[in-house]
Amino acid sequence: MKRIIDFVAKHPVAITAMVCVVFYFLPFKPKPFGDGEYHQGTIQLIDYIVNGFQGSVRVDKGLFTLFYYFIPYSLAYVFHSDAVYFHFGILFNFFFLCLGIRYLFKTFDLYHFNNKSKFLTIVALNLFPIHVYYGLGILAETAAFFSIIIFIYSWAHINLGLKTSKYFLLLAFSLVIIAGTRPNLLPFVILFSIYFLTIKESWKNKLIFIGTLSLTLFLLIVSESKLNQDTKSQDFKNIIFRNQIVWSRFELRDEPFNWLPQHGHDGFESQDYLNNLKKRRELDSICNVNHFDKTKYFINWVKNDIIHNPLLTLRQYSLKFFQSQSFIISPLMKSKNSNLIKYGIHAYINLINYILVIAGLLSMFKLFRNKNYKLFIPFLLFWSWSLLYVFMFHSEQRYMFPTRPILLFLFTYWVSSYNLKNKNANC
Repeated sequence: MKRIIDFVAKHPVAITAMVCVVFYFLPFKPKPFGDGEYHQGTIQLIDYIVNGFQGSVRVDKGLFTLFYYFIPYSLAYVFHSDAVYFHFGILFNFFFLCLGIRYLFKTFDLYHFNNKSKFLTIVALNLFPIHVYYGLGILAETAAFFSIIIFIYSWAHINLGLKTSKYFLLLAFSLVIIAGTRPNLLPFVILFSIYFLTIKESWKNKLIFIGTLSLTLFLLIVSESKLNQDTKSQDFKNIIFRNQIVWSRFELRDEPFNWLPQHGHDGFESQDYLNNLKKRRELDSICNVNHFDKTKYFINWVKNDIIHNPLLTLRQYSLKFFQSQSFIISPLMKSKNSNLIKYGIHAYINLINYILVIAGLLSMFKLFRNKNYKLFIPFLLFWSWSLLYVFMFHSEQRYMFPTRPILLFLFTYWVSSYNLKNKNANC
């Protein structure tokens, strides 16, 4: 058994590559192009460059995701085929998944986590490989997954006193990619930067980090304003914002245990979802008749609803802590398979997931008790903000996916600490 554990612990990249290949041939996959924004936006970005930097690129979500897919799409551009774009894109995703796992396990080596803990992490990671599942679509998840691993990797070096300039540069770039692929995580980037300025560190390294972060974020913002000349994009963002904050107030309201993601008209709409649509139309109508600013009016309605329903809000938010960290494969749950199959797979998936969540909570407690604040505070900021975001908006599980590398680190930390404790007790 020890030989198996050692072999698996030493070959996480090869195992990840194998899982990627196996998953490619399995029948369940995400929508190939998601909602189409990154696919269409990346093609528009290439057209913009080919046409001598003329035209516009619609950026509905994170701009860096377009830069990420620009590389494989440029290679596939000559074919002008969605099928070719897709296959180049997922091959690119698979490469960065493997690279991310390599750097995650290099981080484990920095902390001298034992092989047994690394073995169990690989098992937990691949019994439900949600990272590979998302890699099978042109989505932002793979780029975000990689950037957060690089954040952990560079911060680990700094935390352990390996303070060469390249790790501060790498830390800054990882945060830019995090914000550029998942704009909803920008508040975390700001909070972490403030925290970074408070720790004991040379001003040279602080200037390297803050200067690089500020400059690259500024360039990203300027690039988006230059590329995105389409007013429909901002209108789209405002509509999505309004719809999500209202949906948040109805989620798990009348049907608190209906955790199936609700969207579209596919026969699986909950009463909460239907009430949400009804309220949207009502608020839209009031704004249209009275010429109110819709975004402001929607925000005020949400504030008042929270104030007037504090116990309901507390119940919703308590349930959302668990619901948002659950992973539900919607096509499976909406299929005609038997309930035994559907809920059996659902229970299996979330058994693995909650092992990671519970181990993560135990590790956070251990970090706090050991006064390891340099790991505790950044992880707390990231996890807390991610949860706060899904409380304020629609609690789509994808918004919690970026915490996955942090949960994996915390799981490995907890298992390694537990094994070390038992070993010392037996000596």
